Amino acid sequence: MAKQNKNKNTKFNLSKRIGKTVEIGTEIENILEYYNLDDKMEELKILNVWKECVGDSISKYTTPVGLRDNKLLINAEDATWRFELASRKNEIIHKLNTYLQKKEIKEIVFI
Repeated sequence: MAKQNKNKNTKFNLSKRIGKTVEIGTEIENILEYYNLDDKMEELKILNVWKECVGDSISKYTTPVGLRDNKLLINAEDATWRFELASRKNEIIHKLNTYLQKKEIKEIVFI
């Protein structure tokens, strides 16, 4: 189960919102952040666009496994693929950030 944010001053506080109109998109973002699910949503987005960004040949031998502190962790099948991907790292980062429409990924670590 996700860890809950213990800070009582967070944006997500229903007792202060009763009777007020709020934008649903903003509220969903607040809930995701409150329950620390916003990073998981970004990971899912990356999984969904990975094949489009890197192509079939690379996606067959690689899998995104996590996003931590703007570092994308990629499992590569072997050292040959890790070497090949390292030479394309900046290109992959640019494509992923373009698909995600933000500068979410700053680094890629191949494991």
